Amino acid sequence: MNELILRLLPDHGDPQDLVLLDHQTENSILDTAKLSTSFVFCDHKYHAQLVNLNEPIENLRFFVNGEPVRINYSSDSGDITFFDESFGARIFQECYGFVQITVIYNDASGNQHFRDTEYIQVMVRKGRQNDSVRRITEYVYTQNAELLYGKSLPRETAGLRENAKKTLESRILLLERIAVVYEENYRYFKINCRFKTIPHERVDHFEKLQYVSNNTLQYIAQHPEELQPVHYSTGIKVGRNFYQPNKTLITDSVKSFDIYENQVVVGFLMHLNTEIKRIEQELISITASVPQQVFETDDYITSSYFIYANTIAALKIILTDVEKLRQKYEHLCISYSAILPIKTIPITGIPRFTHLFKSVQQYHQIYQCAISWFSMGAFSLSEENFMLSFIKMSALYEVYVLAKMIAFFKSAGFEVADTNRLLYPVSASSRFRNAHCNNVYVLRKGSSTVTLYYQPVIYSTDMSSFSGVGLYRNTAISFPDADAGSIIQRRTQDYNPMYTPDFLLKYESEDTEGARYLIADAKFSTVKTVKTHQVAKLAYKYLFSISPISASDSVVGLCVFNGQSNVDDDKMHNIYDFELANTISPKAEIVTLTENSIDNRALHEVLLHNSIGLYVSYPPRRTMLLPQLGSIPETSRRPQLEEESHTPAVSIGNTPTAPAEPPAELHAPSVHDSVVSDLPEVPNPSIEIPVETGSSPPQKQASKKKKGKTENNPMLMNIAILKLDKNTATRLQEAGITTIGDLVPNRSKHDLADNPLLNRKLRREIEARLKALKVTLSANPKPKAQIKTTPIVQIPPLPQGDLKIGEFVRLALLNLSASGYEFNPEEIDEMCSSEWSVKTFHTKHTFMKRYTPGLSDNKGQDGYVRYWSEPFSFGGVQVLISKEWFEGNQRNYFISWYSSLS
Repeated sequence: MNELILRLLPDHGDPQDLVLLDHQTENSILDTAKLSTSFVFCDHKYHAQLVNLNEPIENLRFFVNGEPVRINYSSDSGDITFFDESFGARIFQECYGFVQITVIYNDASGNQHFRDTEYIQVMVRKGRQNDSVRRITEYVYTQNAELLYGKSLPRETAGLRENAKKTLESRILLLERIAVVYEENYRYFKINCRFKTIPHERVDHFEKLQYVSNNTLQYIAQHPEELQPVHYSTGIKVGRNFYQPNKTLITDSVKSFDIYENQVVVGFLMHLNTEIKRIEQELISITASVPQQVFETDDYITSSYFIYANTIAALKIILTDVEKLRQKYEHLCISYSAILPIKTIPITGIPRFTHLFKSVQQYHQIYQCAISWFSMGAFSLSEENFMLSFIKMSALYEVYVLAKMIAFFKSAGFEVADTNRLLYPVSASSRFRNAHCNNVYVLRKGSSTVTLYYQPVIYSTDMSSFSGVGLYRNTAISFPDADAGSIIQRRTQDYNPMYTPDFLLKYESEDTEGARYLIADAKFSTVKTVKTHQVAKLAYKYLFSISPISASDSVVGLCVFNGQSNVDDDKMHNIYDFELANTISPKAEIVTLTENSIDNRALHEVLLHNSIGLYVSYPPRRTMLLPQLGSIPETSRRPQLEEESHTPAVSIGNTPTAPAEPPAELHAPSVHDSVVSDLPEVPNPSIEIPVETGSSPPQKQASKKKKGKTENNPMLMNIAILKLDKNTATRLQEAGITTIGDLVPNRSKHDLADNPLLNRKLRREIEARLKALKVTLSANPKPKAQIKTTPIVQIPPLPQGDLKIGEFVRLALLNLSASGYEFNPEEIDEMCSSEWSVKTFHTKHTFMKRYTPGLSDNKGQDGYVRYWSEPFSFGGVQVLISKEWFEGNQRNYFISWYSSLS
């Protein structure tokens, strides 16, 4: 039987033949994607044709990444034309990363078939959206430990517990420390290592014989030629003569280093060397499994590059460290094998704790290293595999929204009390697959509890005892696709007894009798597309077709997050466009959540407060005004671009009846509280779009003005204008530096000096070329004037309890960062100097260093790891903090400095 072919025919370009294969759910997406050689363009018009049809087919339906596309199909010619309401024939317009085309049809016998293409790379136009996707990926990468395990993973190796899950970075850090232990103790093991004595037989002169053994007598009897006459009356008497052997078999004691403890010392080193080689091979394998070849034209580039660039860059940095470790351990193995010529034994677990390991310091250190290593459990690249699993941009955006919601609740004072990966039972024919990370998060604050479900299943029966979800699907009638026929046809053909929203939030409090549910969905689309294609379907499914099981529970609303926008400032849109004075319930809103703006933390917290944060207590919280544009630092905002479709100004949220002052528990110190605390209250807060008057239409007038500003701003120019060598330009792009603004965000020479990819010659060359572009770099830039909108942050108290000094300092600074405390640029520059550290903490180790994602590492100037790997954020500036702290006066020095903050 010939393969069924889908021929994609662009209006301008060559056709592509794609094989339609039987739908498979078990194959690895990466295994398919890395072999992909097909491309589609996001803004090209397409039509298609089915080739090699052996028999007529009926009821053909067409899907792109699971979303239905309206088609006209000719059974005679196999021609397919697209007429989507929003995209027309541009069916890949809002696709990003990879797409997969699925067709469903019935054969002549009435059997239904599912066929998929390979994953196809999407070529997108170069522009701001790529920067937004890159920052989304960075954000998810920094939060993936939270998503996988429900809590931040330790960055220190002290106090490791058995079978604890550890990051690859912690494992490499431990290997570096073990190597230091072996290097420092090499001299001891060469000169003073412990041994045992064993009997050793050899043939030597008779004068060296110390005692006579049976073997000695046997040797003398068997070697009479060694007997010599002597002139004294001792020895062996034969007749009247005395004889004595010239040489005989002598038994004495010799040193043997082949003891159990030495076998452990060498065997453990050999085991680590083998493990490093295995880690290196896995890193090479996982890096090779990702499509890394970037295809680029003058106007287009493969969008998958921006999804994987940061993860691949991080893996390559780790791989470089592992390669160095392998070389170091190979040298150590050769050195220790030379000084300890023993028979090695395999070390696959914690060795026996013998007296020698207990009493001799050098042996005890090796034993402690073995405990630390084997306590880390099995090696896993789960975090890296987690990031590399995002072939579809829609899946990456879902996890981004999940991370944002968790971060919001934590900033509002909630703590993650429990996490779980719930495996929902579904039929074998279902296309639903359980999430690969934790999908249930329980967050608590006082008497309030929020349970956040990621990709839950809502059944048509009561399954609350299994999942805790007190909702059920209340009708078998499904929302019809535009090309799927009547509702009755949908009901009989494709009825699915369950719904699978992206998110479900369950609010519970001791002050209320029942639970309140908010259903949320994430779409990597524009607001216009969500309104046109998604709102009606989602509202039908989640507001009309779902009911609470208990009469005391309620569904309070629907929130749809969208991830594409042509402007910097994210917004909230009320789906009830014509809402009058009375608030409509349940609520229904669209929230734009993107990374178009670099500094969006305050804006996102207010948007999340007004959407998912209103119901964390009873009565509901009040909505907040969005931060004014002037409150965002000028350096954090890019020039505005004209919105692709004009939308009337609407209220950003419904204002439920609430007391004049919200309950005290709602005002935990956070950025979003402080942003709006000084703003005047209004009866119905809303954001109105100002319209300028003049001779020309206001929209065109603003567009013309902003367009000119963009063209004249050299900070937005691509770094290609600097004409750097190809190798340097590639390395900068891999690190996410694509514009001059990315290269010198502060217009400072320090930006170039802090970039490890640039040497002195390159820095001078870049400075000269920037000067030609009229971009002058200052030696020590002054901070730009900003409108102060936040009150003085309350300094969190120091941690309590019997903590080691390192954990004490780390926890104190984490709390300080979470409180929103800011250091000004001059203070950070000062704290990044060794002179300040000597003066303040009496230590030569620099207190902090600036952190650049993808470029910075946690090593000091001496090449050793000196900083905690996790970045600390103070006022939008990310830094790494020194982990070199020692008990004694340093605790008092730190407390004194911390107490001086205001």
